[in-house]
Amino acid sequence: VFSVPFFLLTVRTSQKKGQKASLVFYTKIALVMYVGVLVLLLFWQQGAASVNLSLRHINIYTVLYILFFGIGYGAYYATADMPIPMVADCSDYETFRSGRYIPGIIGTLFSLVDKLVSSLGSTVVGLAVTAIGLSKLPDGTTPYTDGMHMLVVILFCVVPMIAWIATLIAMHGYKLTGAKMKEIQAINAVRKDAINKGMGVSE
Repeated sequence: VFSVPFFLLTVRTSQKKGQKASLVFYTKIALVMYVGVLVLLLFWQQGAASVNLSLRHINIYTVLYILFFGIGYGAYYATADMPIPMVADCSDYETFRSGRYIPGIIGTLFSLVDKLVSSLGSTVVGLAVTAIGLSKLPDGTTPYTDGMHMLVVILFCVVPMIAWIATLIAMHGYKLTGAKMKEIQAINAVRKDAINKGMGVSE
């Protein structure tokens, strides 16, 4: 419900302002909304009816949680695949900068980092669950234990928020704005046309 509108919005923003502007804007939305989720989860107490998330007994806590989480997750989910077209932008930039066409190398580097981070995710969850004394990953039948609340807060909110802050810091030095990419693509097209007509690469 929340992901589809944000997906459409990010496409329009990327078309108008470029991938960087879209990624930064929606990452900020996700970060702000997850601050709300974090606050709500910190107030949550086992067995306290006034702060329990329940669709059978909808209260202000339930409504705020759905709004914060829905908007935050929608914004985050919409940005999850943005690095893929940004890999193409980096490839175009390298062609513009050095004349070399190396999308394979850039794509492989991205894939390597992506798989490395994904595999580390399971390790982090496993270590965190072990730290609170569970021998296997919890599911819907696992009884509530001491430390589970804070574990959820850290893994569900704090870790993604740190990652989004790191993203915003990284994007601060990312030069490939929408306007810059239009310039790069135009220059690359002119160069390609000149080479096809017989001009040397060095020229």
